[in-house]
Amino acid sequence: MPDLGTALLLFAAVIVGLYLVQRWSNRYVQAVGLLLFGSRNAGLALLWLVLLPGTLLHELSHWAMAKALGLRTGRFRIWPEFKRDGVVLGSVEVQRTNALADSLVGLAPFIGGTLALLAIGYLVFDVAAMAQAWNMGAWRQLWWLVRQAPLVPDAWLWLYLSVAISNAMMPSPTDRASWRPVLTYTGLVAVVALAVGGVPALPSSWVAAMAGGLQMLTAAFAFTLAVDLVFAVALAGTVWLLSLLRGQRVEFR
Repeated sequence: MPDLGTALLLFAAVIVGLYLVQRWSNRYVQAVGLLLFGSRNAGLALLWLVLLPGTLLHELSHWAMAKALGLRTGRFRIWPEFKRDGVVLGSVEVQRTNALADSLVGLAPFIGGTLALLAIGYLVFDVAAMAQAWNMGAWRQLWWLVRQAPLVPDAWLWLYLSVAISNAMMPSPTDRASWRPVLTYTGLVAVVALAVGGVPALPSSWVAAMAGGLQMLTAAFAFTLAVDLVFAVALAGTVWLLSLLRGQRVEFR
């Protein structure tokens, strides 16, 4: 098992990879719609359709966190709203209170998506065995396990759900709007603690548990990242073929 610092770095690297592939995939989904139907709105509608299960989980996570915090909720919308600068795939009205509560509501889709991907990865595709093979350097066994993934019952449904959830779970700019003060205050507390006397050492059992938890999350996210990469490459190939057939080129901004 890696130490806590290494586990944190690996987890952060996989999250960044998921975020980048998400942006790439979402743009190519829209490009497919644009090339097929000749309309920007068609591309946005296709994106909404592809991500619908993930969007539903995203908004339900906002709603559930708000209810858990005792906040009032209003209109729940799961259909797209087209705007001049893009599309809003879904929304839920939530009472605004303080920065901490607003930050938790904004973080809820990431938490909900994480739980869903953990369930899919470990209960459906046996990611635990893949992680163990990776740690042991048993590359043949790992490759065999990966090849078995499409053979599980309803594999393509679960793989699609993994793509839809992972591409819709990242907090939107609106979700992140209240994070700045929370992060600022947290950073100030950390600086003061270091200046006064440092951060007390955690028990080794806590450190091991945290490293193990991060490794479990990293394994589930790494599997999802691999699935997302295959999806993104397939989308890129589809865009290239459609561009060739229609004699058109899509420019991304």
